[in-house]
Amino acid sequence: MKYISISILSVSIFIFGCDHLRKHFSSDTDNKIMLKKDTLNVVTMKDTMVIYEGVCRGCAYENSTHFEIEDTTGIVVLHDVITTGNSPANTDGGSIDKDLIIVPKKTGTTTIKIYKFSREIPEAKDSLNFSQYKIEVKK
Repeated sequence: MKYISISILSVSIFIFGCDHLRKHFSSDTDNKIMLKKDTLNVVTMKDTMVIYEGVCRGCAYENSTHFEIEDTTGIVVLHDVITTGNSPANTDGGSIDKDLIIVPKKTGTTTIKIYKFSREIPEAKDSLNFSQYKIEVKK
């Protein structure tokens, strides 16, 4: 009897957990596209583009790191930078996640540069630290 109760409880938790994860990670309205550097990223006007970056935790520039986007055609814009730290506060080292949220403003094809600045006031050498992405926005 004890094993049957544990089995039913385990199956219930498994079914609920899988359903919860499916709802959390795949939504009909959630059109997030992770941008890739080595290919043409094709998105629609309804999509949200994401670039995953990281900053070392506990570094001198942990709180001063910021990002800027250069899109000379004005097709996309950096909408938000979401910061999350998954390590406990009393842990030394690790990293802090920076999710760059990019949204399209109009259709077209562009090549963007994402600059990662380590200081509040960028220096000339900071302009060398960038990533380049090709994006085509369709209706």
